[in-house]
Amino acid sequence: MNQATILEPVRLNGTGLHQGRPVHLEFHPADPGQGISFVRTDRDDRPRIAVRPENLTGGVRGTNLREGDVQIHTIEHVLAASWACGLDNLEIRLDAEEPPAGDGSSQLYLKALEKAGRVEQEEARRVMHVNRATTIDDGNATLIALKANAFKVTYTLEYDNPFIGCQIYDAAMDRERFKSELSSARTFCLKEEVDQLHSSGLGLGGSLENAIVIDGNRMLNKDPLRFPDEFVRHKVLDLIGDLSTLGADLKGHFIAMRSGHRHNILLIRKLIEEGALTMSEPSPRSFNFEQIKAILPHRYPFLLIDRITEMEPGQYAKGIKNVTGNEPFFQGHFPLKPVMPGVLIMEALAQAAGVCFLSIPENAGKTPYFTGLDNVHFRRPVEPGDQLRLEVVTQRVKRGIGWVTGKAWVDEKIVAEGTLKFTLR
Repeated sequence: MNQATILEPVRLNGTGLHQGRPVHLEFHPADPGQGISFVRTDRDDRPRIAVRPENLTGGVRGTNLREGDVQIHTIEHVLAASWACGLDNLEIRLDAEEPPAGDGSSQLYLKALEKAGRVEQEEARRVMHVNRATTIDDGNATLIALKANAFKVTYTLEYDNPFIGCQIYDAAMDRERFKSELSSARTFCLKEEVDQLHSSGLGLGGSLENAIVIDGNRMLNKDPLRFPDEFVRHKVLDLIGDLSTLGADLKGHFIAMRSGHRHNILLIRKLIEEGALTMSEPSPRSFNFEQIKAILPHRYPFLLIDRITEMEPGQYAKGIKNVTGNEPFFQGHFPLKPVMPGVLIMEALAQAAGVCFLSIPENAGKTPYFTGLDNVHFRRPVEPGDQLRLEVVTQRVKRGIGWVTGKAWVDEKIVAEGTLKFTLR
């Protein structure tokens, strides 16, 4: 995927959760490769702080940025929403030290960024893989990063409180799941913690409108919980916001037990210091015939795809097969009225899927085997001179076995479609 920014500026206002100060915030587009940065418009010098791991501070009830004498507090909810919208480059201007709290979740920012629109940019998005197990173990709290082919979070929350108790959230994380399952989960605290927070200069803008407050076995808010496990969902929201400061899409399994912002920051630093993150080179989004031959083991007369025009490795692929009168199968398949065999159309779709999955680095050198077909329909004949447009979309992959849906068009008409099953060995 390419990097992205917003299409047009959008503005918000409110009160900071911890600092308790009124604040006006503006999201603005940013150039490719710039990343996300905050600009303090309340100062004459309008200082800018880049969202980078080396600028992270805090860890007590929030994640902060500091560069010199410039600070931004409680950035995790803004960054989680930016991640959910697939934004890599963003300038966030605000006239105080802390963004507005909204309702204590990411919803305020998510709605604003969706309103601003999203535009792809020329530069490829960075992707980081966890390359070895890395652990932060701090008494009752543990945070682990493991190798994985996707971004996955497993969080166990355990509170010595009868209303919260023990909650577990476990999911392969993508942006749409974040929006539907996590973005509206609100921050929370125990009633007995409120005075302690105030004495520490925190929670000064907190209220029952922007935080859940628990008193023994009941919540003080009038509005009910948005999810039965809203507390653990908010902790996952915070973790994703903190991890997004790495400035890349992550591939790894993050396992958390009773951890918080301080542990998130420690893990980020340890991953960098120990070289436990590998930056992937952007995968090509198109392949010519020679590049396809370097990926697939097929050769004439059974290499049935001429070009991949668009692809996201492991997710989808679009390709072309030019059908000429010189195809060897026309010599014996209705030679007086040549028609491309339907099974070869499905094979062409399978080969497009093969390129899609063999382009993933860990699959290099494997062989894709066609193992099943379902719901196959042949709609129209394919004749010499036609150009077959192919599209495959991944439905699921589990333990080396995958299912994709495939469709083939000539002009704007579907000629064949079905579900293909394959295995990689």
